Amino acid sequence: MAGISAAASGQDVYPNRAVHITVPYTPGTGPTSLRACSAEARRALGERGGGREPRRRHRNIGTEYVAKAAPDGYTLLFTATSFGTNPALSRTLRFDPVKSFAPVVLAATSALAVIVNPQVPAKSLREFIALARAEPGKLHYSSPGNGGPQHLAMELLKLEAGIDIVHVPLQGAGGALTDLMGGHVRR
Repeated sequence: MAGISAAASGQDVYPNRAVHITVPYTPGTGPTSLRACSAEARRALGERGGGREPRRRHRNIGTEYVAKAAPDGYTLLFTATSFGTNPALSRTLRFDPVKSFAPVVLAATSALAVIVNPQVPAKSLREFIALARAEPGKLHYSSPGNGGPQHLAMELLKLEAGIDIVHVPLQGAGGALTDLMGGHVRR
């Protein structure tokens, strides 16, 4: 009895060429998590996964690019929870989030937090809600964009707390955090 491995017999062993990963988000969002995972992924793939930085594309453009790629495991999508809200936000999607993709791995999880600029006179969530109730429609909050988990979580907070605060959607988490720290999200 003899055993021959796929590599020894000359058959293809995955991956035998570069694996392309598309990250359709702005810097400071998905790419940060992917870089943290990339060293381990290269070790798991035996360094055959390719060495280029992930491709960054607009969320739906990048996702469509991967949806239309050959289903051979060499073009991957690194996405976030907002992937699931795409159908509700766009009537012109040219891919089906359920039928066009197969999940491979949960790479990371994260928590959401309410953060205020130090100039806002609220040091706790209770104080923030009291301030929002005292000044309806005058407080603003930023998020990485419409329909993402940050936006939806704040809309839920508004409903549950009975407060009126204004959503300021920005292009990505980096922009939302930068504007918050710089005091550019209007009060």
